[in-house]
Amino acid sequence: MPRGFWLLFLTVWLTACSVRPVPRQVTLTPDGFGRLEVHTGGAWSVTSPGWLAAAPASGSGGGVVYLEGDGRRLPDRPAIEGTLTVSAGGLYPVRVRWPLLKLTLRLEAGAPAAPLAARPLARPRPPRPRGKLVKLGGGRWVRLPAGAPIPAGALREEADGYVWPLGFPADPFFPYQWHLRQTGARWAFLKDYVRPVVVAVIDTGVRYDHPDLAGVLLDGTQGAYDFTENDPDPTDTGGHGTVGSHGTHVAGIVAARADGVGVVGEAWPAPVRVLPLRVIDASGYGRFSDVADAIRYAAGLPVTRGSQTLENPSPAQVINLSLGSTQFSQALCDAVADAVRAGAAVVAAAGNLPPAPGAYFYPAACPGAIAVAATDQGVGRPPRPAWYTAQNDRVAVAAPGGDLAEDADADGHPDGVLSTTWNYRDGRPSYGLYVGTSQAAPQVAAALALLLSSGEAATPAGAWDRLRTGLTDLGPPGRDPAYGFGFLNLTGALGIAPLPGRYRVTVEGRTGRSYRIRPGDPLATYLPAGAYRVTVCRDDGQNGLCDPGEPAVERTLALPGPGALTLPTP
Repeated sequence: MPRGFWLLFLTVWLTACSVRPVPRQVTLTPDGFGRLEVHTGGAWSVTSPGWLAAAPASGSGGGVVYLEGDGRRLPDRPAIEGTLTVSAGGLYPVRVRWPLLKLTLRLEAGAPAAPLAARPLARPRPPRPRGKLVKLGGGRWVRLPAGAPIPAGALREEADGYVWPLGFPADPFFPYQWHLRQTGARWAFLKDYVRPVVVAVIDTGVRYDHPDLAGVLLDGTQGAYDFTENDPDPTDTGGHGTVGSHGTHVAGIVAARADGVGVVGEAWPAPVRVLPLRVIDASGYGRFSDVADAIRYAAGLPVTRGSQTLENPSPAQVINLSLGSTQFSQALCDAVADAVRAGAAVVAAAGNLPPAPGAYFYPAACPGAIAVAATDQGVGRPPRPAWYTAQNDRVAVAAPGGDLAEDADADGHPDGVLSTTWNYRDGRPSYGLYVGTSQAAPQVAAALALLLSSGEAATPAGAWDRLRTGLTDLGPPGRDPAYGFGFLNLTGALGIAPLPGRYRVTVEGRTGRSYRIRPGDPLATYLPAGAYRVTVCRDDGQNGLCDPGEPAVERTLALPGPGALTLPTP
């Protein structure tokens, strides 16, 4: 072959190699920063993996692209790797590597706490019987006070003793209700409840024919009302899809029965009733005026509609609003203020507003409302704000809302909130996984109802004060836009103390980690450079979090720095 051909081939090959506009690999610093130099005379653009931000993302001519890793969604590995693609007259992949820093944690050796499942749950000793049961002729039993004489001819007598709940509900979907474990609501049966409480669910209406809600829904003779049709039948007639019913889902989160079927509501151990008030019609929308009337009516205030004045025979101590609008409404805020003055607690979904951080959602942002943000399941780490949740200075509390984009946990529990729904196509009850601040809000409403029913709080305002002081502080210390005053914690609010649990270490900072840890055994984790708060606690609530009241030790550290930390046993 002629020598000139080889010279031409070599020249073309060298030219092709020299015009690659970007390097083949970039390594970030341990704190997640790097730069990518682009060498081209034309236009270019950059596409990066979800954990990596690139700025600018496009340009013309040569330039520098600054890279920054997002530590919030990092797996626990020595290094994170991914491919960034530059489009500049062709596609050029760039391998990006982010080396993380190793931190070894150790808990001082000591006697480990016994696992909760190894012993029966502690419960106060029942009171001594103060009366007698006497069997008379015909098989009829009557109760007699202590010291009363036994009637002549009595067939049998015995002490009028006490019974108590024996454990978790046997409903088949209870194991999939991870939100009850994460908030400590699964331990609610260890408390006694005597005071009836009404929770108003202002929503799409409910399905009265759902068996898991039988006996917990107030009907039209007891105050239930449809503000869209102006009649006492707030049945959800559909129009929201073949499988659904938003109001039925919310009502189930509050108070679905523990009946061995389906799911259970958070307030299942207590005499809590749901007052359905329909304000959203089959179109999926509701008017401000109807919502404002429903709020006042729920709180027991008279409402005039046309020539008719409505009075609620079953005023609600707690009002749940899993609805709202980005449009400010003074009418809604006035109604919230009136309900609060009347003595009700108004709980509202903070809103699903991912494109607008800091934006408000009404009526949650109204003064006096308890705005509830949503978190995900938090597999292997503390729960973090769900991608869709509103974050602003009106958020008061965070609770599980779920995130179906996340993986299920090790037991296969999907990251959605499971509750009662209705299949309109087949005309039968069903169950569904929903996500949203709509699902987080009723958990807080149910928690307030439990505090009132148990006597831990005498008023709805007192119930909120009690709940707020026991919240689990996640994120930056103190109140913040994502978690408000903290994450829902029912064991602390109700004063429930399960038996000692296993030790857990939680790492919070640029990324989050959560592990069970045994005294004496080293535990290694990989983190980006930055400041971290490390907490080891005895996880008595068995929810994977270090809640207020649990024995705990806290330390702060910075990486890079000493790569090992020894913590004392709490």
